[in-house]
Amino acid sequence: MEMDKALTEYLEKVDRYLRPMVVSERVDIVQEIKSEMLELLNDGFLPEQILQRLGTPKELAKAYLGENIVKGAGFGWRRVSAVIAFYSLAGIGGMFVLPLTSVCGIGFMVCGALCPLAGIVKFVAHLLGREIEEIGLVIGNYSASAALFLPVSALIGGAIFLVGWLFWKLTIAIIRAMSQGMKRLARE
Repeated sequence: MEMDKALTEYLEKVDRYLRPMVVSERVDIVQEIKSEMLELLNDGFLPEQILQRLGTPKELAKAYLGENIVKGAGFGWRRVSAVIAFYSLAGIGGMFVLPLTSVCGIGFMVCGALCPLAGIVKFVAHLLGREIEEIGLVIGNYSASAALFLPVSALIGGAIFLVGWLFWKLTIAIIRAMSQGMKRLARE
């Protein structure tokens, strides 16, 4: 059975919204939607009924992006691009909450990783007879020595990284909550 023009255009729009995903996954998703459409056509549904059942291409793509982000593990740049694409489709929550949590998560994790590096740089410079005043820990009049700053910077960096990781997990949890129930392909 041949696809209706409106159904074909719908699939093209979904594909466009799914661009941040890996090509193979995107192709699989579009093929899954197409197969469901053909099955519904064979069951006697009209193209308009199928489109109504699926919702907007943007909402369906958002559901798939959310599902893809949630099922992934860890942190990766491809996943970050999928999060960005998701919150561009996610409306008001995507415009304010997700950018805040994801940017804070990434920023804190990067800073957490750089903090121990600063401790290492200061300690190595100290061993070489140089002092880097711009790097250090100062509380009131007290200034930590390079030897003390090294383990302190690792502890502070670990704590900052943990805060970033928690923000990242919060981002994923919000995406999971936003994408719940949005996928409408399931048969009634």
